[in-house]
Amino acid sequence: MNIAATGTSMSVLNFQMEYAAKVNKMVVDQMETQGEMIVNLIPNAPAGVKTDPTSAVGQIIDVQV
Repeated sequence: MNIAATGTSMSVLNFQMEYAAKVNKMVVDQMETQGEMIVNLIPNAPAGVKTDPTSAVGQIIDVQV
């Protein structure tokens, strides 16, 4: 096997791996940013407020197929 060809192949593979790692990092950063934005959209519930298990709110779901 040609040493130069092997070196070139390894260099290309190394570049592709580095590129994929950077793209993955960008995707993770974007997902974290979007998650933080979504959390900011949720209104803050007062601390200590519990749901009432005897309440009918949320117990009946009307689904139309």
